[in-house]
Amino acid sequence: MMGLRAAMTNRFVNVMVLAGCATASGCVVIPHAVSYSAVNAPPRPFVRRAPADVDVFVGKPPARPYVDVGLFEVTQGTTDEGSRTPTESMIKSLRMHAALRGCDAVQILGVELISSYNHHVSHESRMVSGVCEMYTDEQAQLAAVRLASASPPPLPGEGKSCVAPDGPTPEQPPCPDPLVCAHNVCASPYQ
Repeated sequence: MMGLRAAMTNRFVNVMVLAGCATASGCVVIPHAVSYSAVNAPPRPFVRRAPADVDVFVGKPPARPYVDVGLFEVTQGTTDEGSRTPTESMIKSLRMHAALRGCDAVQILGVELISSYNHHVSHESRMVSGVCEMYTDEQAQLAAVRLASASPPPLPGEGKSCVAPDGPTPEQPPCPDPLVCAHNVCASPYQ
């Protein structure tokens, strides 16, 4: 129960930071805040793939045998104009992160409304949660060997230099979403 309470507190703080960031001048707003939590050991090593290669399920699990290996939470971001991003964009981000992580499929568990307060003003956003699934059948084993031998194309900005942890400067802009700055290089958030 204590872990759940801490996770809910962290989620509340993250939402408040995003809401406050959206109204602050000069603040860089992340399109979607995405978190990943491991649940079970994967049946084989993760292999990055293209987002189109990740199966997406809503309301039902895959018919193929699989293992739930992790949980994604995608918190709604804002557009450059300050409006909330649509759910479709959040699902696209979920699929992109599932591909970078190496999931065979992602099952969308639901869309949740999150309320937060900042300077006595109520803010509402949504969160999409989904499960990273890896298939365990022979077809998946063969596909994993094929993917491991092929090098995935780099994402725009991947491998470019960046500045961390103090944040971007005009000379060194931030890494494009979904990349993160790791050892002063824009890289996948899943290594």
